[in-house]
Amino acid sequence: MKKISGILVTRLRFMGDIILSTPLLHALRRAFPDACIDYLAEHPFHQVLYHHPDVDTILSFKRQKGHSVVWPLLKKKYDVAIDLFGNPRSALLTRLSNAKIRIGGDFRIRRHFYTDPVKTSGRLNAIQFHLRYLRPLGIDPVIVSPFITVTDIEKEWARKFLCKLGINTEKPLIGIHPGASWPAKRWLPERFSRLADSLAENHNFEILFTMGPGETELVKSVKKNCRQRTYLTGVLSLRQLGAVLNALDVYVSNDCGPLHLAAATSCKTVGIFGPGEPDIWYPYDSAKGHRLVYNRIDCSHCHQDFCPRMDCMKSITVKQVEKATLDSLASEQP
Repeated sequence: MKKISGILVTRLRFMGDIILSTPLLHALRRAFPDACIDYLAEHPFHQVLYHHPDVDTILSFKRQKGHSVVWPLLKKKYDVAIDLFGNPRSALLTRLSNAKIRIGGDFRIRRHFYTDPVKTSGRLNAIQFHLRYLRPLGIDPVIVSPFITVTDIEKEWARKFLCKLGINTEKPLIGIHPGASWPAKRWLPERFSRLADSLAENHNFEILFTMGPGETELVKSVKKNCRQRTYLTGVLSLRQLGAVLNALDVYVSNDCGPLHLAAATSCKTVGIFGPGEPDIWYPYDSAKGHRLVYNRIDCSHCHQDFCPRMDCMKSITVKQVEKATLDSLASEQP
């Protein structure tokens, strides 16, 4: 194969998906240590790749009129372009890169935008799904955990931020995220309140609730129903949130982007799954302190955004999540 000096990777959105593509970036860097590796993603999700050792340049764009990323793509010369997203927009952008080797999924008309369409075979988790796009390059990757970089400056900011909130950093600090993009993926708010109370009252933990855009009222209502003292982050930027998650002892979260962000900062996580598929979307090692809470029922894997019954979430008890949290905290990372 001709020497590869320029590589474009794109996974336009979302935060969790981009984070789960970082093992592919690591494999590319190992295979082509001298290549320039660029990453194309939508704003604001591109922020999670700031300071990443396997990315040289981050190309970002907003889905709004008048904002285009085409010109930067046309100016640069890529030998390889890898489209991990595979929607019409990303397929077209991959084609416009003019890379000699263009790799993407074997999807309908979009497959014609690629020189090397890749077929899906078997059931793969999200990391394996991304790594299969390396086959046309002859790379047999060493699988690593997803990771992002939190700088020393960001860690110091997080330390001061937590102190300003009044949190006792001498106690174990448990983060809780009651939100999720899909309402069907949200565990019951009152159970989050009961979990926080039990962890604070029975185990003397500090409890910090996190929230994303549009989740303020939900999280405030969860905190309001707590008898014990808890804390709120407010809505933070992705970089700020990542720094705070890096400072936690354990992060308890629904199936959503912040769960992946926490794991990528080396924070132990407890993932609460309902209609999603944890074998695909929770590829985290229990040996590193990660714990899954999931009850398989008849209608599991429904992928519904909204559910009037919420049987899968109702089946998950406070005791289950509390036990997983304590177990995660007690685990020793290798």
